[in-house]
Amino acid sequence: MEIPKDQLDFNFAADDLLEFPRDLGEEGWFQFHSEQKLAFQRLEEKFHIVLNRRVRLRLRGWDEEFTGKLVLDALELPPPTAETIQLRIGSISFENTDIDFLELLEK
Repeated sequence: MEIPKDQLDFNFAADDLLEFPRDLGEEGWFQFHSEQKLAFQRLEEKFHIVLNRRVRLRLRGWDEEFTGKLVLDALELPPPTAETIQLRIGSISFENTDIDFLELLEK
């Protein structure tokens, strides 16, 4: 058997490239994703916002409107007892209480 000199010499079957091995931790990932989605829904309901979607908003004290994807300013979710949360749209960081007007631009 001849040993290939580089990766381009390997003959991979096209079907093999599309089939990924099932990871036993995959179920854990789906559960994490589901729990994260529920946590975001609770935040949206509690603070009357929409996360990870394109919005147009106006902030108190600003003359202009901002358009972009509204996201949490930190990767860590706030504790359930939080009265306010830090948000970000583009490079502008603010608290949910600073929002004067919010409009969802996409469904």
